[in-house]
Amino acid sequence: MPNIVLYCCTFRKDLKRTVKLAQSIQKHNKGNIPFYISVPADDVELFKEYLKDYEVIIFDEKDIFKANPKLDIQKLYEIRGGLRQQVIKSEFWRLGISENYLVLDSDCIFIRDFDENDFIAKDNIPYSVIHEGRDVLQATERFGPKKIRQHFLADREPIKAALGRKGVTYDFGYAPFLWSGKVWESLDTNYLTPNGMNFLDAVLLCGSEFTWYGESLINFRAIPIYPREQLFMHYHYEHQLWAHQVLGLKEELLAHDYLGVVYQSNWESWGDYGPSNKSIPSRVWRSIKRVLKKTQFKLSVLRGFVN
Repeated sequence: MPNIVLYCCTFRKDLKRTVKLAQSIQKHNKGNIPFYISVPADDVELFKEYLKDYEVIIFDEKDIFKANPKLDIQKLYEIRGGLRQQVIKSEFWRLGISENYLVLDSDCIFIRDFDENDFIAKDNIPYSVIHEGRDVLQATERFGPKKIRQHFLADREPIKAALGRKGVTYDFGYAPFLWSGKVWESLDTNYLTPNGMNFLDAVLLCGSEFTWYGESLINFRAIPIYPREQLFMHYHYEHQLWAHQVLGLKEELLAHDYLGVVYQSNWESWGDYGPSNKSIPSRVWRSIKRVLKKTQFKLSVLRGFVN
């Protein structure tokens, strides 16, 4: 069994992004860490066709659900896709493929070489990503969207309360997530099972899988904590990218401190696979507004430097 594997939970809309991720892994994976992708049953053959030239194992996401008989598969497919993906990612450890895994979203790309030493601290114990989310909080405090600080707390405080912890509100993300199956097992043993719950119930209570992981790590101490900052530069909003462009922070500079970059698919819609649901006039107008907003933003940043 490998000490760690790479894992991506994805679907048809993110096919092109997943191909870019696979390309970056093939280029930078100097430790030959195995790469797994789970997709809905109807997408398996599509992904196998597009990724046939890459070293990747593609399988039906339902294989993960079947590994936990406490999960109601029918109910899982009645909830929205984002929450279902949280359950899929968090239950991957049950397959017994590896004790540790790096969960990559399809909009992640590696920008420098990596091997096992980037993820494993010692004795097969992975690093733990723990920080306070100040990058996104500061960026949105200045340029929006509004109420992100409130949303940040709303995604974390209920889990802290459920597990009985007080004190600093930590952030245990963002993608990619570095997880140990021992931590997930400790959540199941110490909280979910005693309360007659499974992980689907947990995300329906509060939908932040990486916070469930991090709070379980702190509360149950299934593994020693070797802290690390975020592994990738995560552009939650396009204005974060625009600000870096003004500063001249390109990928080759980011690579000194980050293993990769995340260009969030929520705003990078042109990377979607398949036809858009929006009309042509709507898409044209959206593109025009984006150009105007980008120009206005960069001028605002430059004026801030001058002043």
